[in-house]
Amino acid sequence: MQRHQQGLTRGERRLLWRLLVFALAAAILWFLFAPGRGILRYQRLQKQIEVLSQENKGLQEHNAALRKEIERLQSDEAYLEHMARQKYGLLKENETVYEFEPSGKKK
Repeated sequence: MQRHQQGLTRGERRLLWRLLVFALAAAILWFLFAPGRGILRYQRLQKQIEVLSQENKGLQEHNAALRKEIERLQSDEAYLEHMARQKYGLLKENETVYEFEPSGKKK
């Protein structure tokens, strides 16, 4: 009867300690690797957010450059003419283009 009044035996305490350590390890592993919600998934999502933020920043800068180009094409006649000539090969009225072939190698 005295054994029950003293508490757990040494073997029972050891078993209880092992069960507690196992439960704690299982909880930590579940927290780290839980499908769809573990810390590793959180870290992957954070990296994905960072990549998408950088891509978004690049796209915003590209959009700003395109807006400036559009504004310039709408307001600057000389630039519009330059781009029409350069990009589309357009000519003014009564303008003639002469194309010369590069001279061949001297033999």
